[in-house]
Amino acid sequence: MTDSTKRGPGRPPKTPIINKSPGASEPMEYTIGQDHPRAMSSTGPAKESLERPYIEVVDRPVDQEKLAELKFMEEMVTILIHEDPDPNADPMPMVGNGGDRDIVYLRRGEDQTVKRKYVEVLARSKITRYTQRRTVDETGIEKYIQVPRTTLRIPFSVIEDPSGRKGADWLRGILQEA
Repeated sequence: MTDSTKRGPGRPPKTPIINKSPGASEPMEYTIGQDHPRAMSSTGPAKESLERPYIEVVDRPVDQEKLAELKFMEEMVTILIHEDPDPNADPMPMVGNGGDRDIVYLRRGEDQTVKRKYVEVLARSKITRYTQRRTVDETGIEKYIQVPRTTLRIPFSVIEDPSGRKGADWLRGILQEA
């Protein structure tokens, strides 16, 4: 067996080792998850028949930068969802962040205060439409240039942001992403 096909715990047969540089790690060699068998009784109420899961508590340092980012994303920001000239547009667009329980419905044409995390979803919801421009190249051959125009799917304005310049720079950065 060569070095490139060694099998470790959890490694499927013939999986090559891709990176052997110092400091590299191979995730398939580690225990993944917290799999422990659980007994289930064949009698009695279903709710009580399954053993409680075993959960291993992992202590690690708290990432202060991540905590600051989470706090920033929970700040309340006042926004205005613009009216849509399309009569078929949703009058109360739904914005979700993190699943079914984390959804807000936003009213068009009214100032409303929402958590910054919803503003991020609005800022990332973009649509790109293309127009064609006819041109003739230097050899006289006609061609078309596809001209993109990206806009917000649900146009909005920030009326008040408690983070001031930091909030404006954050929003600008998101809007400029692809």
